[in-house]
Amino acid sequence: MSFPFDLRHRKLDEVDLDLFGLEFAEIVSLFLPSRKVHFVGPHAGGELHAGWKAGVEMVRNAQKPVVDGGEVEHLYLPLWDGETLFCVAILDNPPGTYQDSSSSLLLDKSRLISAEMSRVKQFALEPVTGLPGGRMLHNRLQALLQKKRAGEKGQPPFALLLLEIHPRARDGEQALAVIARSAAFLDSLIGHLFTPCHLGSGIFGLIWEGFGEGQTMKMADLLLRWLKREGFARSRIGIRSCLSGEPAEAVEIFLGQAWDALGVARRRGPFALCSHQALSNRGAHPLCPPRPRVFTELRRLWQDSERFALLLVHADHNDDDGDASWPDTAGAPVVRLDKREALVYLDGADQQAAEAWGRDFQARAAGGRTSFSLGIALYPGQGFKKVETAGNCRKALLHTGFYGPGTMTVFDGVSLNISGDIYYNEGDLARAAKEYRLGLQLDPANINLLNSMAVTLAQMNLYRRAIPLFQQALALEPANFMALYNLGFAFLATDEEDRAMENFEKALAVQDDNFDLLLQLGKLYCKAGRWASAVAVLRRGEQVGPGGVRDISHGAVHRYLGEAYKGLGENGRAISCLQKAARHNPRDAAALSMLGELFLLEKQGDEIALALCRQAVELADDDWRHWSRLATVQAGRGEYDDALRALRRALVLDGRNSRLLIQLGGLYEKRGKTGLAEKIYGKILRADPTCREAAERLAALHKA
Repeated sequence: MSFPFDLRHRKLDEVDLDLFGLEFAEIVSLFLPSRKVHFVGPHAGGELHAGWKAGVEMVRNAQKPVVDGGEVEHLYLPLWDGETLFCVAILDNPPGTYQDSSSSLLLDKSRLISAEMSRVKQFALEPVTGLPGGRMLHNRLQALLQKKRAGEKGQPPFALLLLEIHPRARDGEQALAVIARSAAFLDSLIGHLFTPCHLGSGIFGLIWEGFGEGQTMKMADLLLRWLKREGFARSRIGIRSCLSGEPAEAVEIFLGQAWDALGVARRRGPFALCSHQALSNRGAHPLCPPRPRVFTELRRLWQDSERFALLLVHADHNDDDGDASWPDTAGAPVVRLDKREALVYLDGADQQAAEAWGRDFQARAAGGRTSFSLGIALYPGQGFKKVETAGNCRKALLHTGFYGPGTMTVFDGVSLNISGDIYYNEGDLARAAKEYRLGLQLDPANINLLNSMAVTLAQMNLYRRAIPLFQQALALEPANFMALYNLGFAFLATDEEDRAMENFEKALAVQDDNFDLLLQLGKLYCKAGRWASAVAVLRRGEQVGPGGVRDISHGAVHRYLGEAYKGLGENGRAISCLQKAARHNPRDAAALSMLGELFLLEKQGDEIALALCRQAVELADDDWRHWSRLATVQAGRGEYDDALRALRRALVLDGRNSRLLIQLGGLYEKRGKTGLAEKIYGKILRADPTCREAAERLAALHKA
């Protein structure tokens, strides 16, 4: 294996202006004080401020500093990577700041600035992943919090995510390979939107600007799903959002709060997330229980009752003075929660009586031009305790919120589906599963509940418990897309690929524009050798790929398209697709491995072929196919001993694989060891008498 730490000198590049813009501006200001620093690339093209155009073009052509006077003086400074211009810095200053400075002095400063920029880049990039490290994350976060503290107008919300990708590995070397692969996947997935930083030990930091709490949670959940589908063992996310109206914390506190949220996510499951906001503001949680005072008052009311209804009454609108105008409750006891909400107790009431009371109350409120929504819970009911009725009222009120103001809903299974979704969306899978389970006790034939419960169990890696629930949903509705789709993924996770393919194909017949479905089905077709079918669905996937994760998703499509075209013998198309995949993700081991083999077959350079295959096994040494392709390339170069060692590594991973054994037999033939080749082919035929290739090779050896 090669040395896993990349300590080479890295050239300055135009893309560094985005990545290190803050640090580079600080360096320029240290050498040449200025009010503001801007950067533009070394080549014409792209948008450029009209007032800068002439000065920038003069520097690009003459490669010397230029000072432009006026109300704001602009110093245009060339910056270098060695002797090559890599950008132009534009310094804003009061008139006369650098007007009289000599060109040679400014040029010397530009060389010093360039050298310091290069040094910053070398130390900022972490050697295992090639990503920026924790210091850069700290700087970005500090800059955002300082802007917020300064009260800059139009400051959008942002979120800090700490993502832990647990490197399941046998030793340090494999752990480093897993971390490097994780970083490449992450950078390819979202690097065009947000720059990931590697803090160490497989923990990555990301700052998402312009995202509120809800949007951040959805994106984080999507990210976890992608990581799970890519085969990572565990991934958790801790989130600290900074919303528009809240004060700015110190950066260390902010980081600590995200870290605490990550710790909670670890306890929630193998693929879980947690938000600091949900932990710190439990009183504002939509399912927050009432205060102890409320339960004390309710116990006095229901202590001797065997039947009652409890109604949570919510004023949909306030009067100008902030208090709602409440109608008389017709003698029913009331426990006030706050100015807008109260619990009404109806002793001995059943559902009919409770709904009648609610309609009467709403009608009297409407006469006073006030609207009230009601959530109703009954006791006894489906094994719930008295003390749980207040919480059930809240769930019923959240349920009725879907129907708009002035509505009324009785607590049922759908109410529990909604409360379960609230917990699921904030990453609390265990509590979500509890709500869905209770919902199924009330409504066992509810397809949404069956699906929700099964998806949650699957997210917790409890596939054997999830599969029967998906099957129950399909027994009720055979063409339910989500049940077919999710059941396919559950079978995929339990290595039942034929059953996964069957359910994916049924789902495709219902809906043919789901990108993830098309990608997974194409992947399975490739594995089954159904190359033409794979091309058909993957070409469709190219057309419908999601914009938010376009780079990595299309990279995966191109990888499997390359494999399919390779299987069809269309090597030129295969190479084109695999090169696209490698551009999307330079650490895509499968794409690199297949490219290496095809480069050898198409005589495009056996040295490059060997380098690509070696890189693939370094990135992912637990896949027998990478070792097999490396052996093919080594044998093609006449390096038979090395090829034999690579094949033995492959057989350690999959000792009964007939393709590997046939490859081993062929290698023995090339080395003139026909006796060993005969034994290998005989072994294959004893295990699988129908293996035609082994029979033909053995027959040919006997004739010889």
